[in-house]
Amino acid sequence: MRRAWRAAPRGRRVAVAGLVVAALVVAELASGGGSEQSGRAAPPLPAKALRPPAVDLADLRGKPALVDFFASWCEPCAEEAPTLRKLSASLGGRATVVAVDWDDAGGAARTFVREHGWDFPVLADTSGTAGESYGLVGLPTSFVLDPQGRIVATFRGPQSEAKLRQALLEAA
Repeated sequence: MRRAWRAAPRGRRVAVAGLVVAALVVAELASGGGSEQSGRAAPPLPAKALRPPAVDLADLRGKPALVDFFASWCEPCAEEAPTLRKLSASLGGRATVVAVDWDDAGGAARTFVREHGWDFPVLADTSGTAGESYGLVGLPTSFVLDPQGRIVATFRGPQSEAKLRQALLEAA
């Protein structure tokens, strides 16, 4: 195998290495987007409400919360949007869903929220600083907070309603 690898043209080796990396990324996404446990205190949320009410971390204490970062131009975010609407509607006050529009234009974001029928709080991170504080590396990214405001799970990429619900139940 080593001899065949060395004998292969450099371009083919790079292509094979790229395919291996791509397969690893696909495997991670297929496994649910990568849940991480951290236990660190959640950074502050943006103060500007795109869809009221404005909420901050103090408002979320006492029950689990899902903080989902999205953008109107993000196709995977549009794919996940109905899931967030259904999840929020089914929680019955046992947990809270908050969306944060990351580094987006206000009009496009408002249209996205309206088109997807979101009736939970949506905040605007127009400067991108909240996303940076959370360690955002892609969209959508969801952070599950426990009742004390600590991040207990992070999900990258679109998630199922069942997976998000389970994470919120475990955070309680």
